[in-house]
Amino acid sequence: MKKKKIIVTIIIIVAIGLLVAGGILLYQNYSNKNRIITSFNDLKTSLTKTFKLDSIETNTSIKQTVTGSTKININPMFGNSSDGTDVIIGNLNNTTFNYEYRLDTESKRMYMDGSLLLNSTELLGLNFYQAEDISYVFLRNIFDKYIVMEDSDIFTYLEESKKATDDINYIYDKIIESLGNNITNDDIKVTNVDLKKKITLELNSKRLNEISKNIVNDLKKDDKAKKILGSSLDELDTSSSTTDNNNSLYYSIYLVRSEIVTYEAGVKDNSKDYSIEFNDGTEKSFVIKEGNTESLKAIIEENNGTTTINLSSNNTNIGTVTISDNNISFNIIDEASNTSLNANITSITEGNVITTTFNMAISNSGVNIDLLTLTDTKTLTDGVADFSNINTTNNIDINSLTETDITTIENNLMTILYNFMGITI
Repeated sequence: MKKKKIIVTIIIIVAIGLLVAGGILLYQNYSNKNRIITSFNDLKTSLTKTFKLDSIETNTSIKQTVTGSTKININPMFGNSSDGTDVIIGNLNNTTFNYEYRLDTESKRMYMDGSLLLNSTELLGLNFYQAEDISYVFLRNIFDKYIVMEDSDIFTYLEESKKATDDINYIYDKIIESLGNNITNDDIKVTNVDLKKKITLELNSKRLNEISKNIVNDLKKDDKAKKILGSSLDELDTSSSTTDNNNSLYYSIYLVRSEIVTYEAGVKDNSKDYSIEFNDGTEKSFVIKEGNTESLKAIIEENNGTTTINLSSNNTNIGTVTISDNNISFNIIDEASNTSLNANITSITEGNVITTTFNMAISNSGVNIDLLTLTDTKTLTDGVADFSNINTTNNIDINSLTETDITTIENNLMTILYNFMGITI
């Protein structure tokens, strides 16, 4: 009897051990799969925070008038008389673009007047007027009537821009939800790399095709998704045949304890492994890889409101990008030739006047050569948008344009273009 009790006790202990081990294994499998799925939202949150996308607001109620002028100056040394580029550069340097822009989203009206002047004489002019869902376009020096385009409602886009963002987020969430329901533990691989836990979702061509079909079918079952995607959902091909090649798509996360420090996505084939990774640990960076070679690496640093992006390729410095409130600068370096390309965008606001300057220069062995400068100065007046002086009665519907009208537009446009290029016709 005592021997039987011992045997029964051992069986119970073994059974409990198997149950515990199975439970742990089941939990780990579920946990790893669940961590992959939840990481997609973690990635979206990290990218939003890194690029400050949550601070971007879309204001759909705007009433303002903007007037401004833009000039360009290109270094004449880049012109060549043999191919006529000297004439083009000279004309560009003597060109001014003046503009006026009025917008009132509540009354659904917008007006723009653009004027391209060469040596203070108007070369080409444009009047564009949007009244609710009707567009009027007048091409000065090209055609003598407003061209009318009906059912051209650009304000619907402005009004629905926030809704469009909400719709995109809804479809994104539905796709991730469907992905979580369709992948299995067999699609998940867990390894350890450099003291980090690596969880990988890897799908070969056959599995990717199967899951893609299921995601589309799940979207078709969701009334809101069907309404958002409309006919584009029906146009998705859900009947493509499976392939037996060795290509695969993978998505990996690297964790230190429970925190994700790296997100990686890539494509494998028989010979190459192409991937892009986002490091979200102490160092924030993007890396594009071909195998183990870093084709491009961008390390992102934040310091007192200034973002600096250090660029390298295969461990060789190739430049920096610096972003602050009123300035963006680029510096691209070729260390082999001791040459660098520098560009700088600066915006200065004084009252309601905004001046934006773009400069580009090249440096070789310490010698700097200016390439071009572009300067834009505009005055912005909020709360004012007057459309009372706009008269579009002299008009023609775009569908009523004759062949003669179209030929006139084409010929006048080509004449202006040829004159600007210094071509005699």
